[in-house]
Amino acid sequence: MTISFKQIEEKLKTEAKRLLESGQASVVLAYGKGYDEKHPMPYVARNPSDVANIVFNEYCNYNMARYLVRYPAGTKIAVAVKAADSRAVIQLIQEEKVKREDLVLLGIPVYGMKNPKTQEIIDGKTTGGLYNPVLYDILLGDEVHGQAIQSPYDVLAAYELMDKEARFAFWKKEFDKCIRCYACRKACPMCYCDPCFIDQNKPKWGDKSPQSHGNLMYHLTRFHHLAGRCIDCGECSRACPVDIPLYLFHKKVAKECEEMFGQAAGMSIEDKPALVNFRVDDSDKILE
Repeated sequence: MTISFKQIEEKLKTEAKRLLESGQASVVLAYGKGYDEKHPMPYVARNPSDVANIVFNEYCNYNMARYLVRYPAGTKIAVAVKAADSRAVIQLIQEEKVKREDLVLLGIPVYGMKNPKTQEIIDGKTTGGLYNPVLYDILLGDEVHGQAIQSPYDVLAAYELMDKEARFAFWKKEFDKCIRCYACRKACPMCYCDPCFIDQNKPKWGDKSPQSHGNLMYHLTRFHHLAGRCIDCGECSRACPVDIPLYLFHKKVAKECEEMFGQAAGMSIEDKPALVNFRVDDSDKILE
């Protein structure tokens, strides 16, 4: 099947306008025009007239679930969600950051999304390889079937061939590029702590200057905080101005969590987060 991005855009506009006019939502989180079509921006529609500025194309990669936690409890929010975005919503519901009854999920079944930096298709490499939203209220198109299903972990093949010393050297080289802009944190829907550990002074958890040891502390701690919670949207990597392949580490941790605990983050609203839920049959591999 062929994806009609224009058709999805029109359906998104129609539903957004209806929800705002009916009062079922007070805000709609979607995508708006950027400085060109390859750089759309996160967009909030608060009035029916705002809907005209909504767009959707193959570059609308932002995970709009990132902005749900910015609104007071009880705000009625409609949000456009692709596959990984819907997983983020589920994870936020599990962590009691948002309530299901306050949300209208505008599901977008889609493949062929592109990285505006490289023009490459991102399905299955820096994302989870899913095409249909896991959870939605209104589906803005037909479900995608017939596309090749890729394991989200295929991209780890070369990385997993490295020994421990080679992996450490790889990440040291990558982290040494980090300028500590925190774009990865800002893009991630699961990085909602305020203040973040790295911003705390009493106690001081790590050095904020872009130096090797401080960069290692920041990224490894962030990776740990996202264990069992990363929903594989790849936004951290695409947001990084120096192109650190953060998705590799997140995918490796996600793969190990799935193998140990038998669940992937954000795939079922009935699940509890893997590192919160204790079961007597849990694997002890994490302690080795």
